[in-house]
Amino acid sequence: MNNFNYQPNYPINGTNVNIGVSPEYQAHQNSLTMIAGGAEMLRIAPDGFYVRGVKVPVDDQEAETVYRAFRQFLVWAELNR
Repeated sequence: MNNFNYQPNYPINGTNVNIGVSPEYQAHQNSLTMIAGGAEMLRIAPDGFYVRGVKVPVDDQEAETVYRAFRQFLVWAELNR
């Protein structure tokens, strides 16, 4: 048995097909990830914010940390058009 979570059958061209969803995909399907230079720079997930893969603690600096990471992503994206 593999690690895929099989969803119900979906008819495609008259045949039923099982669509497998990996655990990695399920973990990231409700998140937004901004990648710069092939590396994760900022991720917004249901359980919080991540900057460069490290979870940002929920404190009075959270908004500033996320804002700075987002600005850095925008600058990188503009410079690498």
